[in-house]
Amino acid sequence: MTKPAKQPAIHYVAEGNENAPVIVLINGLGGDLRQWQALRLMLQSQYRVVSLDNRDSGHSERGDEQYYIEDMANDVVDLLDRLAIGKTHVIGYSMGGAIAQELAINQPQLVDKLILLATYDSTDNRAQDLFRGFASLRRDLNREDYLRLTLPWGYTYEEYEKPGFVEEVIAELVNDPLYQENEAFTRQMEATIAFNSRDRLHLIKAPTLLVFGDEDIMTPIRFANSMVARIKNAQLFVIKGTGHLFMRTRFREASEVIKDFLDE
Repeated sequence: MTKPAKQPAIHYVAEGNENAPVIVLINGLGGDLRQWQALRLMLQSQYRVVSLDNRDSGHSERGDEQYYIEDMANDVVDLLDRLAIGKTHVIGYSMGGAIAQELAINQPQLVDKLILLATYDSTDNRAQDLFRGFASLRRDLNREDYLRLTLPWGYTYEEYEKPGFVEEVIAELVNDPLYQENEAFTRQMEATIAFNSRDRLHLIKAPTLLVFGDEDIMTPIRFANSMVARIKNAQLFVIKGTGHLFMRTRFREASEVIKDFLDE
C-alpha cells in the first residue's frame, strides 16, 4: 500500500442554487476547471455545481512528491466535507473519470449518479508509452511544437481539418497563463498510468452513464466495453464520428445525454 500523499490546497468554484442537488465536475490530465465552462453554465439553473482544479493544475497547490488517483479522490472527499456536501452527482472526464471511479468505489455513500466521459479502467503498454512520450515531448519541445504533435490524438481527421480549428486551439493554449508546468504534468501522468480499477468496478453502486467517442484513440471504446460489463448499473452512450475531446467538438449532443441521465 502506498503512503498517502500530502493533501494540497485545492482551488474550486461553487455556482448555482445552494439548495439544489449538487454536481461535482472533475477534469482530466493537464486541464483545469475552465474546461467545464459550457457545462457549468448549462447546469447552474438546476444544480449547485462544484468544479475544482486537481492538485498540480490550475490555481491548486503544486508539490514535489508523487501521488496517485486515490490521493486525488481524497482531495475531492475533503472538499465535499469542507462544503458540508453529503451526497453529489459526479462527472469525470478522462483522468477525472478515474478519480470519479475511485470516489464511487471507496466512498459510495457520497455518490448519487456517476457520469464517466472518455475514461479508462486501467492502462496497457501502449497507453503507458504514449503518456510517457507526451511528458518527454513537453520537456524537449517548445509549447507550440508540442501541441502540434499531440493535438491530433484528441480529435478525428474531420475535426482536425475544420478550417481554423487547430490554429484556434493552439493560440488558446500557447497563450494560456495557467498552462500546466512540465513537472506537474509528469506527476499527474504517472498517477494516471498507475490507476487500475478493473477488479473493483463491481463495487460501484451508483447508477452510471459512460459517454465515449467511437473514434477516440486516447481512451478507445474497448475501455467503455470493459467498464460497462463490470459496473452493475451502467449504460453506455457512444457519440459517432468524434474522438477524445468531444465535450469541445460535440458539446450539444454530449450535454443533452448528460442532462437526460441526470433528469431520470
